[in-house]
Order: sequence, then structure tokens, then C-alpha cells
Amino acid sequence: MKRLVLIAALTALTMGAGAQTLNVQSAIQDLKKNYLNKAKAEIDLACEHEGTKDDAKTWCYKGLIYTRIGAESSNPKSKFKNLAPDWAEQAYNAALECKRLDTKNEYAKENNEVFSYVGNEFYNKAIGAYNGGNYTEAIQLAEKAITMFNNSGRREYTNEALYIAGIAAKANNDNAGMKNYYNQLMRRKTDKQTVYRAMFDLYKSEGNKAEAMKVANMYSKNCPNDYNAKLLMAEGYLLNENIEKGKEMIESALEMTKETPDIYAQILVQAGAILEVTGDYEGAEKRYEESLTMAPNQFAANFSVGKMNFNRGVDKLEAANQVPPEDETGLYEKLIGESNDLFRKSINYFRSAVDYIDHLPADAQKAQTPNLFNCLNALETVYVRLEMYDDLKPIKARIEEIKSQQ
Repeated sequence: MKRLVLIAALTALTMGAGAQTLNVQSAIQDLKKNYLNKAKAEIDLACEHEGTKDDAKTWCYKGLIYTRIGAESSNPKSKFKNLAPDWAEQAYNAALECKRLDTKNEYAKENNEVFSYVGNEFYNKAIGAYNGGNYTEAIQLAEKAITMFNNSGRREYTNEALYIAGIAAKANNDNAGMKNYYNQLMRRKTDKQTVYRAMFDLYKSEGNKAEAMKVANMYSKNCPNDYNAKLLMAEGYLLNENIEKGKEMIESALEMTKETPDIYAQILVQAGAILEVTGDYEGAEKRYEESLTMAPNQFAANFSVGKMNFNRGVDKLEAANQVPPEDETGLYEKLIGESNDLFRKSINYFRSAVDYIDHLPADAQKAQTPNLFNCLNALETVYVRLEMYDDLKPIKARIEEIKSQQ
């Protein structure tokens, strides 16, 4: 969110003779002249004076003065840049006090500008704290931004502050906090997929299928034209063992994206992953292969098919190891053969995924290092299992190279 511009409609406020003490009048005049050091000293005194400390106008001007100081603090050439390092806190408290005292809303317009400006300051600081890994601080700052934006009458900005608080709570492993902020966003009909995704996954991890389904339903209701909502609905239905409705939602998502090939190819991969979780490997592979037909040069579908066959190969191998030694039905040999076939089937997909990463620009390759490492590790396991030692050597060398760079 961009920084808001302070609109201090100073000329809109009129002063009646004798209505204020000299300090307030002087502070107003000095603010207009941008004599901020004098205005600050005068308004601070007025906020403590018995004759003016209970007047909404006094606090309105304190908010305006400190907000103007805040604007100057970002200018390295300004002589007022260090005048009040705590300007945001001062303006925050002044705006809240003005609102409390202003029972007739005489100063609401000007005070709302203070709320908006200071809210944006706390929001920007919350982002900085989050990016710096200071998640608790980010939540505290976002809370202040939420308060400011809610009071400003510009509640549309509150959503952004709620989102920062939510992702900070998630990063802080504060599930209760994340639920608090994200539930508010869902009630406000947010269109952020990450909100619904995080809430669905959290309830799923808690074993609360009913609440997970409620999240999916809310997403679908709030964003009926979002194909991701259909996919989440599919997951919800499958989680609740309603296979047919789950597949119906997958088809709806595909129908919504069929006119946009790039997105359609991505949705096919997501659809395949959902079907894979249900054990419908044939259906999953069909989706993955369709995606590869549309976009052969991609990582997602190649890795997904390779991973699916690799995992199935591991499952078959583990099942074979559970066969009693005295068994004479040939089950062990059968399972080992099926396992090796699945491992062998995964090879070309992993190779294609590696080849895709190898042809990316240098910066993109670096970002894909974890995916590359996973592919190489899988290939190492497969080559050892299938005794493909000539193919194994370059893979081991690449793995060691990545390890040495970490």
C-alpha cells in the first residue's frame, strides 16, 4: 500500500476570539507558518493546561502538528527531521483523544486525516518488521494501523493491515492470532487466496473437517469467479470423503480456465495433485500428462509425475519388506518388480524437471535450488535402487556441489 498524503485542511478550522488559550492559538498560527518547533511546544502545553486539555480541538491540532512533524522526519534536509522521533505515537494518542472528546464530530474531517496518515505509518513499519523477521513487533504495529484505519472511516485500508497481522501471526506459529485476523478478513469478503488456504490447512491439521469445509464454502461464496475457490471446495469435499462432489469441483475449476492455456495447464497440475491425495493415481496421471501436452517445458507437472511414481515405488518397497520370509506366494518378488517399475518410470520426469531448471536464468536457478536438490536426491535413490551406477556418478557430483555451496 502506498503512503497516504496528509491533507490537513487547516483553513477549515475557525477560531473564535477568546475560545482558546494563547498556547492553542499560537500553535495554530505557527503550524500554518510551518514553525513546527514552536507549534510543538505550544500544543504540548495546551494538552496539559486545565483550560484546554479537555477540548477536542486541542487534541485535533496536536495530531495535525505531530503528523506534520512526521512528514518532515522523512526529509533528511529538514531542520525538523529529529524534532519528535515518537511523532507517530504522539499523533496516534492525540487522534484517539480527539475522537473521544469530539462528541459532535466538529473535527472529524481533520482528525480522520491524522488517523489515515498515522495508520499508514504504522502499516509501513509493520511491513518492515515482518520483512525483518520481527513478527511480534509486526503484529503490534499492524494492530495500531488497524485501530487508526478503522477510526479514519477508510476501512478499506484495514484489510491490508489485518493481512499483515495475519501472516505475521502465522509466521510466529500463533494459530489463535492467525484465526482472529483471517476470520475478520473472510467476513470482509477478502479475495486473498492465501487467507483461505492457510485457514483451510490449519483446520485440516487440527482434524476439524467441518471448519475446513466452512472456509472452502466461504471462499466460494465470497469469490464465485475464482477457480482457486473451486479447487479448495474440491479439497474440502474430498477431505469429507465426498469423492464425486470433489471431482465435480475440479471439473468446474478446469472449465473456468480452459480459455487461458497457461492457467489451465497449471490448474491441471493442481487437479492432479488433489486426485493423487485420494489415491486416484490414474486420474492424477491423466491430468499431469494433459498439462505436459499443453506445456511440455515446465517443472510442476514433470516433478509431480516423477514424485508420484517415486512415492508409489517407495510404498511398494515398504510393502515388500513386510512380507514374511516364509511366504511362498511370490508376493515379495511381485512387489519388488512393481516398485522398480515405478522407480524406473519416474526417471525421465525428474530428468525433465532438472533440465527445465538448468535452462533458467542464473537468478531463477538459484531460487530453484531446493527443487533441484529434491530432484537430484530422488534420482540418486532411484539409480542406487536400480543399480544404474554410471548414471549415478554425475548426480552425486551435483548433489555434493550444492551441499558445498550451502
